[in-house]
Amino acid sequence: MCTNSGRTSGRLRVTQAFIALSSISESSSAARTISIVTIGRFEIRMFNGSPGWPGGTRLTWLELLDQDTRSSVDSCSCHEIDEALAGFDELVSQAEAMNKAGGSENDDAQA
Repeated sequence: MCTNSGRTSGRLRVTQAFIALSSISESSSAARTISIVTIGRFEIRMFNGSPGWPGGTRLTWLELLDQDTRSSVDSCSCHEIDEALAGFDELVSQAEAMNKAGGSENDDAQA
């Protein structure tokens, strides 16, 4: 299970990643995907998507990735930091439940 301190540090990483991704210019070659936390066999990461709002505003996405299969389990878009934090909390809950159901031995969040 994710400890309170693990979730808090994860939420801090979400905020830092959101700000970092928001500051990347369209022409930059900087990485556009940032790993937030690993929970058992799952990784939560944040990345920039295609411009999706009027005026070319770039959407930011959170994704829950199964590292064993390298496939996306769930994702959510976020326009504001508070949406990103809510999405992160939901993805953490999903990862914890799937690890528990799968009997993962290492299900503590690692920032």
